[in-house]
Amino acid sequence: MIASTNYAAVTLIAAGGALIVGLIAVVALRHRAKGGRAEIPAGMRPGPSDQALETPLLVKLQGWGVVLVTFFVLWFPVMWLIEPGTNLEQEQALNSDSIARGQLATQPFSEENGLGVGCVRCHGNELQGGVINALDAKGNPILAYPKDLTTVCGGPAFGHTAIYTIDDIFQVIAEGRGAMPSWSIRYTGALDDQQINDLVLYLVQLSSQNVPFEDNVCLNKEASDKALAHPTSDPRDP
Repeated sequence: MIASTNYAAVTLIAAGGALIVGLIAVVALRHRAKGGRAEIPAGMRPGPSDQALETPLLVKLQGWGVVLVTFFVLWFPVMWLIEPGTNLEQEQALNSDSIARGQLATQPFSEENGLGVGCVRCHGNELQGGVINALDAKGNPILAYPKDLTTVCGGPAFGHTAIYTIDDIFQVIAEGRGAMPSWSIRYTGALDDQQINDLVLYLVQLSSQNVPFEDNVCLNKEASDKALAHPTSDPRDP
């Protein structure tokens, strides 16, 4: 056991000595290769001669300058041309994400759906309208009939007498109407502006599948102007 320990110690010492000798040899060879002179820092070395500056080096620098100028002359117009398309793609991607969040918001809250608000609890599982218990202005229990949200952009022509523009959808969700409470944090609700924007974008997309463009007050200004020219009101509209 003692012999084995001594043998291991001798081996380690020998290996360490060999490593030190090797390092010394490498340093000596480098020093000899440099002629035994100390290495001069790059900042203290003599610069190029006048002849080198006036001919090959100058031409090289001018060549690189031409290459860089040419690159930027071509790069900026190309970027200017493709930037609108890039911005449009980014906007479409943001809208798609927003619509997906809005769809999740209409479903009940759960561990899997942390964005859920639960619009379907009043407006029906398919958001096509529902029936709920509510209170009238005097506090008496009544039945309320939340609207069909799949046609909300149809405006008064589709029974949404409070909707004449897309801004009205924002306002109704934010402030509440009839049996529906306010949802915006500005009016003691629970949703911020981005969450309400997500809901509105989803409802606009949903409505575009069920409301013809000529009647769509959210997307067609002419339809909105036509609805505004003949306003109606319905105090029961939630």
